[in-house]
Amino acid sequence: MIKIGVVGVGSMGRNHVRNILELSGYYELVGCYDESEASREIIREKFSATCFESVEQLLKETDAVVLAVPSSLHREYGLLAAHYKQHALIEKPIALSEEDGTLLCETFASAGKTLMVGHVERFNPAVIEMKKILESERNDRIIAIEAKRCSPFDPRIGDTNVIFDLMIHDLDIVLNYLQPDPVNTLYANALIVKSKSYSDYVQAVVQHRQGAISTISASRVTENKIRTIDIHTEHAFIQADLLNKTLQVTRKTSFVLDVGYTPMYKQESIVEKVMLPNVEPLKAELIEFAEAINEKREALTSGKSATKAVHYAETIHRLTENCPRLHVREGISNV
Repeated sequence: MIKIGVVGVGSMGRNHVRNILELSGYYELVGCYDESEASREIIREKFSATCFESVEQLLKETDAVVLAVPSSLHREYGLLAAHYKQHALIEKPIALSEEDGTLLCETFASAGKTLMVGHVERFNPAVIEMKKILESERNDRIIAIEAKRCSPFDPRIGDTNVIFDLMIHDLDIVLNYLQPDPVNTLYANALIVKSKSYSDYVQAVVQHRQGAISTISASRVTENKIRTIDIHTEHAFIQADLLNKTLQVTRKTSFVLDVGYTPMYKQESIVEKVMLPNVEPLKAELIEFAEAINEKREALTSGKSATKAVHYAETIHRLTENCPRLHVREGISNV
């Protein structure tokens, strides 16, 4: 049993609290902390959980902590958790700069504590099964990956751009699928639509050294929620809907129908619809966190891998920063 606390109990933090309480074989929820009294009151009423008056009070009573605070506070609260010798699960992104991500990794390593980052999509059953398919067919080379992540505008998210808010998920997934193939060049463009100064729509095209191309689009001004990844290989086309948790593989067939005469018929590809387990990704993520702590090993979504995603997020931001409203600022860089 790991004594755990949750810092930041907005919508994501409340989901962590709910799942932690359901994982009673792994965790004992010590309590929560949030700067907002209104948020603390919701936690008390909904989950009958203890709320501490300061984050330091909470960290004195726990072995591990979930940090579900705004991205701009990840460095501050992460370093505080390491100071109190806590294992930490920090919501994505690990930080808003590669420098801060590296600092957090080094600080937790020095403290001898587990640092995991909440790239929850890695625990989506569609993402997991897609990776298994790719790994089982090593001779089938990836030609291209297309990832699309769109959401309606949410004015509550005002401390970062769409790159660190949404695109970071798919950067992490693409880098994981194509490892160890390094990035060769990166092209990006962006639009400010509804935010005051942060980009709301971004497209990035990544050319990998071994030839594969990744196209990643992220929007928080699309009046529909979309989470898709399509992978083109030499012999198949793999489509995943992360929102609806569906996965299908389309392959060319060499099937020949022998009926004793020459029939007129159209031969189409074979479509495999993969059955996916009904797993809540956040619950699977918290189980991985507990097992990484107990087994004294690196978590699947480690601080190191999360910092790598931030490196490319920073590069895309640099190429698209100061883009004028409803106009495109383009950039290309060797990475």
